[in-house]
Amino acid sequence: MPVLAAGSEARLLAGLIADIVREATAAERYLCLAQFMDRQDTICRQVAACAAAALSNATVLAAEVLGLGGAPPCSPLGRPGAPPAAATVEEHLIDARADVAHFQGRLECARRLGLLRLEQVLHEIVLAKTRHLAHAQVIAPAWAACRGAEINREKTNANRSTNKRRHEHF
Repeated sequence: MPVLAAGSEARLLAGLIADIVREATAAERYLCLAQFMDRQDTICRQVAACAAAALSNATVLAAEVLGLGGAPPCSPLGRPGAPPAAATVEEHLIDARADVAHFQGRLECARRLGLLRLEQVLHEIVLAKTRHLAHAQVIAPAWAACRGAEINREKTNANRSTNKRRHEHF
């Protein structure tokens, strides 16, 4: 392992720990999103694949933190049942692009510090995030249609509930 300045090592470890939490939370959000996809098998499979990739990323990052002498978080998940981060397809694509850029920056940091193994791990994460972004752009129209149908269903149910209450008063 290369000799790192104490400040740069501490910042890198803190950043990697934050990335573990970020990836575990992303997996949780993907799984929550899958619950909203009513019988949309293709989209559910893609969302499940994204969740698996995010958990894999969290796992390899945790191994790197241990290898650098740090301690990964004991419970990286946020609050249970967290809603999906992105409410719209556009927001999801923006988040996906931001993830690619974030991990590219982390990759550059590992390169500057001469951490070859971490560089390889981050390179694989960047490739996975890039594939995720490309696939998200392909399924975006189907996701938008599914989310639109869900919103319409919620509005219809709310209207029925309101109408039912009105009739109960008479």
